Amino acid sequence: MAFTFDPDALLAALPHREVRPFGSDVVFRSTGRRIAPEGSALHEKGAYNGFTDRERYRTADLSNWLAKVGCTERPKTCDICSAPADDEHAENYYDLTSWIGMCRRCHRSALHGRFVRPAKWFALLDQNEVAADHWSRLVSLEPFDLAGLLRQRGQEEPIKADYAPRRRI
Repeated sequence: MAFTFDPDALLAALPHREVRPFGSDVVFRSTGRRIAPEGSALHEKGAYNGFTDRERYRTADLSNWLAKVGCTERPKTCDICSAPADDEHAENYYDLTSWIGMCRRCHRSALHGRFVRPAKWFALLDQNEVAADHWSRLVSLEPFDLAGLLRQRGQEEPIKADYAPRRRI
């Protein structure tokens, strides 16, 4: 049976957590929208799913800041094996509600190693009895430019102002 990657099925299967607006007492430096990369970043050093290294680090910093100011809760357990979650993983760096708690073993060794060792990835999923419709079974087995697809659909890198309380006029 051949595996066919469906980015929309993956996006729909990603878990979702609440990210609340931060309080009006939180002070932040506003930044403007970032200019999206032109062309694909898929094979650039540090890129993942077509998101550039800089996009990934800026968005991870934003996720950490939102947790620090109380807008979101960090996942406590690995979404694959239920061990304590040391890391967070993102398939979609433009949607902070879909970040996933993972232990280092499942995240860094198996998930990011799946392009080279897909059998190891599937063995881990089978060992942990991960359901067929779980996001982890739907990830691409070859590098895929998800960022490019999302940019074409009008999505962009989040900034702090996206999480500011909406002011009534």
